[in-house]
Parts: sequence; C-alpha cells; structure tokens
Amino acid sequence: MNEHITTQTEAFLTNAANMRVPGEMRAIAQEGVAKSREAFATWEAAALSGTRAANQIMLASRLNAQAVGDSVLRNTQAAAEVAFDAARALARAKTLPEAAQLHVKYAQKQFAIASQQGKELLEASANIAHETTDSLTSIATKAADLAKAQE
Repeated sequence: MNEHITTQTEAFLTNAANMRVPGEMRAIAQEGVAKSREAFATWEAAALSGTRAANQIMLASRLNAQAVGDSVLRNTQAAAEVAFDAARALARAKTLPEAAQLHVKYAQKQFAIASQQGKELLEASANIAHETTDSLTSIATKAADLAKAQE
C-alpha cells in the first residue's frame, strides 16, 4: 500500500512538472498583484502623510504649551515684583492714609496687569485652538479625499 501511494505521488509530481498555467490565469494573477501593490502604495502614502501631520500637530502643541507656560511664568514674576515694590512702599509709609493710597495704587496696578495677562492668554489659547482645528481639518480632508479616490 505504501508503495502504491509513492508511485501515485511520483506520477502526479511528474505530470505536474509538465503542466502549464493558462495565460488568462497568469494575466489575472499579475493584474491582482499590480492592483494590490497600487492600493498598498496609496495606503502607505496616506499613512506617512497622516503620521507627519500628527507629528507636526504634536510639535506645535508642545511649542504652544511651552510658550503659554513661559508666559505664565513671566506673568508670575512680574506680579511678584510689583507685590514686593508695593510692600517696600507700604513699609516706608508714614501715615495710614498714605498706606491706604499706596495699597489702592497697588490693587489698581495688579488689576490692570491681570486684565492684560488674561487677554494675552485668551488670545494665545484661541490661536492654539484655531491652529489645531485647521490642522485636524486638513488631515480629515486629505483622508476623505483618499477614501474617495480608493472607491
């Protein structure tokens, strides 16, 4: 029995070695490989583009966050300097009305500074949000265009 299987296997392999794949089947296979390669190249380009865009967004976000942090630090330093100047002036005040007047000036100055700093931070935040939204919209548009091209 084992010899019979061996004989049949050898006969099959001998015949298979002489078999030819029809030209139509080769053409279909080659076309399938070409289309798969083309689809992969399109997908790969989209993936690279998306990765670059995401990296740019993350870099911009990091730089924007750093700029906001630096601004907050500068604002805190300025506020501390104003507070120390006011404390020095109050310590030198000779009368209660003079001290009250110095305190009012300090409060007015702090309010003006805080108002300006708040405005600057609000503008920076709005710019960051706008930049991020524009970047995300661009990525989404490119992805949608790619999806339409794939159809």
